[in-house]
Amino acid sequence: MPQNTLLILDDDRSFAERASEFAREVGFEAHPVMTLGEAVEAASSRRFDCALVDIGLPDGCGLELLSEPRLVETRKIVMSGNAALAKWAGKSVPGTLGVLTKPFRFSAFRELLAKSPLSRDDAAATSRSNLLGDSPAMRATLDELHAVAASRFPLLIHGESGTGKELAARLVHARSGRSGRFLAINCAALSSDLLASQLFGHQRGSFTGAVETHAGLIAQADGGTLFLDELTEAAPGVQAALLRFLESGEITPLGSRSPRQVDVRIVAATNLVPRRAVAEGRLRADLYFRVAGYEIRMPGLRERPEDVEVIAQAILDELNAEYGTFRRFDRHAFDAVRHYSWAGNVRELRQVVQRAYLQGGPLLTLHRPAESGLPGAPATKTLAEVERDVILDTLAACGGDRAAAARRLGISTRTIYNKLASYRGSVAAPLRASDPG
Repeated sequence: MPQNTLLILDDDRSFAERASEFAREVGFEAHPVMTLGEAVEAASSRRFDCALVDIGLPDGCGLELLSEPRLVETRKIVMSGNAALAKWAGKSVPGTLGVLTKPFRFSAFRELLAKSPLSRDDAAATSRSNLLGDSPAMRATLDELHAVAASRFPLLIHGESGTGKELAARLVHARSGRSGRFLAINCAALSSDLLASQLFGHQRGSFTGAVETHAGLIAQADGGTLFLDELTEAAPGVQAALLRFLESGEITPLGSRSPRQVDVRIVAATNLVPRRAVAEGRLRADLYFRVAGYEIRMPGLRERPEDVEVIAQAILDELNAEYGTFRRFDRHAFDAVRHYSWAGNVRELRQVVQRAYLQGGPLLTLHRPAESGLPGAPATKTLAEVERDVILDTLAACGGDRAAAARRLGISTRTIYNKLASYRGSVAAPLRASDPG
């Protein structure tokens, strides 16, 4: 598993270097910077689990960095030579682990770092909730998300597939101050009866197959946030039940006679234009006006082309961390996709970066995919599927010579044989006619 990452911002170079050495000794990957500008640039290009930030800096105040949207879920350690200022900042900044007054003992620093590492599940959730981008369109969207987060309003997020609607919901939950869990369900993935049961729960014996009592997701999210993805795909009966819950705050599990009051913030999402969905009968008008206490549209990637490189770099950082590599983009890496429309948005960009990662060497270049002609069509291939395609394509290009294909891909011939054997054994991944098998 990749190391936890630590951003250190202090204008005292010798202190920053000592703090970095200490952090590395206790298992952190440390990234020291001397100025606020360098820190903002670092935060825009990668995710940090923890940040040690000095408040007083020559080019600004460290609190400016701590309010950066990119560090919304980063755990912060605030330090200053002024004890009162450090204490005030520690109470004012969300996600603060603690404060340190200079000069301090590194044992105190160690204690705070011990609170910082994320569990595997928490790290995955933090990564998933990291919305990247510094374009005007993304900044405006982030401003809206931050503004609505602390309210109790239900929220409706809409936008094309792959624009980050669930990431936005997670960010809202993280900034909300709610102590309960964030839970999510895709309303299109379940039948009407099963969706109702999953949401509202049921009592043992309430229907055939109900062998035990099930607390629904709404009850499980008490005190937290429930994300309803693809709300417009929910059946009319489920939509009616959701409307009643939003109006009363009560749920009644199937088979129960006693309603239960719960405190759950609903965040819903759709890839349709909400009022058009209402006009087409896919979303109840009364539910729409209830669930859209506030409404936010996620911009498509083609509306913010200046964010493509930042997001691509974050994807490459994830791949390098996962596979223990140090690949980077060539200086002309983005030329071919500079004006591409990204029908699948960030999902399609991820696929393009994954393909470049598997096909390239130390320096990567992105290749323009064929336009699908389907607005909002997601690129749904997994990394394993992309890897399979690259291996089979390379074999075909090498005339079936496994050793030559292995050299071109930078892997061993044994790996080629093992991969081919796994493809033959998988119904979902049959060999192509071009594979020399």
